[in-house]
Amino acid sequence: MKNFDRFFQKIYEQPLENRQDWYAESTVAYAKYRAPYIDEIIDQTCRQFDDIAQPHLLEIGSGPGNATKHFVERGYKITCVEPNTTACKFAIERFKAFPNVEIINSTFEEWSANISRTFDVAIAGTSFHWLDQKTRCERLANLLKSNGKIILLWCTAPQPEYEIYQYLDPIYQEYLPSFADYENFETQRQNIMSVSEHLVESNYFVDLQCQQETACLSYTTEEYLSLLTTLSPYIALSTERREAFFTTLRQTFEENEITKISTKYICAAHSAIKAKI
Repeated sequence: MKNFDRFFQKIYEQPLENRQDWYAESTVAYAKYRAPYIDEIIDQTCRQFDDIAQPHLLEIGSGPGNATKHFVERGYKITCVEPNTTACKFAIERFKAFPNVEIINSTFEEWSANISRTFDVAIAGTSFHWLDQKTRCERLANLLKSNGKIILLWCTAPQPEYEIYQYLDPIYQEYLPSFADYENFETQRQNIMSVSEHLVESNYFVDLQCQQETACLSYTTEEYLSLLTTLSPYIALSTERREAFFTTLRQTFEENEITKISTKYICAAHSAIKAKI
């Protein structure tokens, strides 16, 4: 089983300047090719704070705004904290017509150390992986009002059908052996659940609730390669190794006359309530 939380914690140990610009070169591709959040999951999420008058949402690690847009377009007031300057500029332009969104270019740790206001709901996607495992739950809880909620939104990386993946496995074994295993939905569900369970294990949150849907996506081979450029395991490769990996993938697609990549992914929302401490 792939341990993405451990993988991201290793990235967290890198210098701040490295982490701040991690996705900088792939910002546009990130916005275009990452698996989209499913409307039904977003609707279920929003129903959780229907009883709050004019809720103020906080999104940690909003990136180019892939999750943000669902809440902005529904009229919610949302404050987004994102360390990547390129992604912030992209999001500011993307939401310039919406006065209900605030984009703050900062790391969560720096920003949260100097903030006194509290929020009704905190939202994080895969950015939760990036936060310091020792302090993230406490910091998030301190930013929430009494009975405030945290919602972790997950979209797993779109995985090719096995008929396609069997051609790719030897390439992964050579370049990314720790990410070579073909995972079924149950394994992927366990992966993200194991991270979300940290919320209640920390004792800062209670009543973990989970909603999950699956979806299909079809990519051209070039679109699929663009998707991979937005995923951290590939970004983490050295430039030379990454170029060789993508060249080999492209050659494999061409040699086997693969022009379309059918994929499936999980979209999930895991929510918990701030504990009374």
